[in-house]
Amino acid sequence: MSKDKMKSYCLILLVLVFALTACKQNSVFKSYEGRTLDIAVVGEPPEVKEEQVIFTEISFDEMTPEDLTSYDAVFIRENNLSEAAADQFADVYSDSNIPFYFIGTDNFVPFTEKDLEYDNTSEWTAGMSYAVGVLTSKEDDTLKHWGFGLHNDIKSDEHLKAMYSRIFISINEINR
Repeated sequence: MSKDKMKSYCLILLVLVFALTACKQNSVFKSYEGRTLDIAVVGEPPEVKEEQVIFTEISFDEMTPEDLTSYDAVFIRENNLSEAAADQFADVYSDSNIPFYFIGTDNFVPFTEKDLEYDNTSEWTAGMSYAVGVLTSKEDDTLKHWGFGLHNDIKSDEHLKAMYSRIFISINEINR
């Protein structure tokens, strides 16, 4: 093969590599930029990008309407979902003035209905929400709920942080 043909092939290969690299999509996730949020967490607080979000670890014993008045929301983390579905907490979730977010599940029903148990079928799978939020509307006494998925259904630190940012944005909108 001649040097000119070799240079031509290398140049074409180089152009193709640059073209393909330019087509790669870099995801830019929006961070929460609102006011300071105080969030109670049953379980370990998540790692997030936002510095204006303050997490306070609480126990299930502290999940009473009186104890929750100083918080903007409550997160219940993955390792605590079975206990969170206990009958005595269904009224706490439905009577609260703040939203509850169940992290690591796509189904809020075992938490808001008595006599239903949480089981492994409610755990996250690709294509489903990774977290659900619930809040009873004071205007019409209906249960509102939200689902928050992971970008491209990929569970990574970056995608989890992006999901939390979307949750913070929703909390801020609820509390306006």
